[in-house]
Amino acid sequence: MRKYVVRFMVFYILSIGCLLGIIIYSYQNKIDRHNEQVEIEYPGVWKLSDEYDNRNSSYMEFLHQKNSLSILKNVYKELEKAELYREYSRQILSYHEYFRGNEKLASGSYNDKTEDGYLTNLTVLQMPEKMISEKKIEQHIEKGRCFTLKEYQRPLNQEIPLIAGYDYQKVFHLNQKIKAGYLGTENCTFKIVGFLHKNTRLSSELNLDETLIMPTVSKMKTMKQENEKILMSVKCSGYFCYKNEKEYRQISNLLKRIRRETGYRYVIPQMKWKSNNLLPMTTEKALIFMSLNLLLEFIVVYKVLAVNTRKVKTLVYKTVALCTSGSIFANVFLRFLFPKHIKIIQIYSSDFVSYMIIVFLLCAGMIGLKEKRT
Repeated sequence: MRKYVVRFMVFYILSIGCLLGIIIYSYQNKIDRHNEQVEIEYPGVWKLSDEYDNRNSSYMEFLHQKNSLSILKNVYKELEKAELYREYSRQILSYHEYFRGNEKLASGSYNDKTEDGYLTNLTVLQMPEKMISEKKIEQHIEKGRCFTLKEYQRPLNQEIPLIAGYDYQKVFHLNQKIKAGYLGTENCTFKIVGFLHKNTRLSSELNLDETLIMPTVSKMKTMKQENEKILMSVKCSGYFCYKNEKEYRQISNLLKRIRRETGYRYVIPQMKWKSNNLLPMTTEKALIFMSLNLLLEFIVVYKVLAVNTRKVKTLVYKTVALCTSGSIFANVFLRFLFPKHIKIIQIYSSDFVSYMIIVFLLCAGMIGLKEKRT
């Protein structure tokens, strides 16, 4: 009987050791990857996004709903009241005259022939007054002027001012008026009111030399409903800026409330998993803990085998029970040590329980066959 127990011990140690190594390695990597995804820096920004575009639905399906416009209007009312919200977006102006500028200024279509003449898509940034002030755009104007307060939130059937990047000086001139389409509304009138200095940047990644800037706009009194929906969806897809954790929580709570009250499916920002565990999460410490747990389970199982080797059926049930209880113990202890990693622990603890049960059943079955033969 003892040689069977010895064989079981060897098989047990090798099998469980390999499984633990794989599981803990995966566990550690999973936590590291997840932390990278939710890392929060202060100050920072949160770009609004939604859950409509997936395998089962699309944003266009939402826009086709009868109540989508009223939902968007209610969402915008809440966003408009938020001090941290910035109605900023990157859009396209559809220029229908022959464009005499360099092709690098175009975004996609460049002097494509159409029934109305030509089509060139130009990149334009729609910015609210707060952002123009925060980014100190006025200080970077080489010629002309910045927007006035009266020029924000104008309807699209009025003249909309534009500040052009440095490279546009070879294409347009100061105070020139141009016709272009914007968000489905054609023949909007735009006026060049200023040009930026060369190498003006909105951020380290965004050079404005090849970009147009326009103020935020509002809907016209008479506007096609589909165009109004597009405009409102853009106005609801800006970003929040925050300086600290308190402001970040305010953003998260606001979006939760908007989602709950309007049904608009915003993605809710998640809080960072802080390193406030009793022990730092390292593979080495996890291995030590799991090894101790493994030793404890092994001692208990060895005692059961030594006493109940002739009661195979009972042994199977007992080993499964021991395995499950030991794994639950490990799960609870891990949750106590690493409370911020519960989701990852749940995933891998369920896998661990399954692996342990399978291995113990195989071992018990092998021992049972040996006992019957002898």
